Amino acid sequence: MSQIKLTYFDLRARAEPSRLVLAYAGVNYIDHRIPAPWDDPKPWAAMKPTTPYGQTPLLEWDGQIIAQSMAITRFLAAEFGLKGKNNLESAQIDEVVDTIEDVIGVTIKTHFETDPVKKAETVAQLNNTTVLPMLVNLEKRLVSRGGQFLVGNALSLADIHLFFFCSEYSTPQLLANTPKIANLVKRVQYLPNIQKWLRARPVSKL
Repeated sequence: MSQIKLTYFDLRARAEPSRLVLAYAGVNYIDHRIPAPWDDPKPWAAMKPTTPYGQTPLLEWDGQIIAQSMAITRFLAAEFGLKGKNNLESAQIDEVVDTIEDVIGVTIKTHFETDPVKKAETVAQLNNTTVLPMLVNLEKRLVSRGGQFLVGNALSLADIHLFFFCSEYSTPQLLANTPKIANLVKRVQYLPNIQKWLRARPVSKL
């Protein structure tokens, strides 16, 4: 087995999709966490100039460094059998992941809103205009492909990334509008290795 080290802040955020893939695969790796810059800026300030693009997360795999969160996640998914059986399925998985990433790019901004009233208003608006339409469209994809998994009638990164999104950016009330998506999210959540990780992972705000 390759030597694996994943470096990120002590947050879920952009590294959690990779951690979920690693958890599912049941592999040992170094989960290297540094303080978030707003908790202690010094460790990241010292590390930032040594990184390829001045960003985290970073994956060290057999001495090679891979940057960019979704490049890391897709690489790990391919290594551990979660990227489809052929190029078509791989593209279909990317389609779902990129659709989710587009919505994350919009909804993540609500995490940094400090006014609770404005935050609640913005979340409610985005749920109606952005999150729910995406979930509805993904449910159509899910139904068209058999109703069990999003691609290839087998668990893939698409399903794990959907679980990540829904666990961070959705609610049971919102998911009630898409019952087949809700069922898939629950099935991923209760996979033994995913459950093990969810129980053991450090608590963080994001």
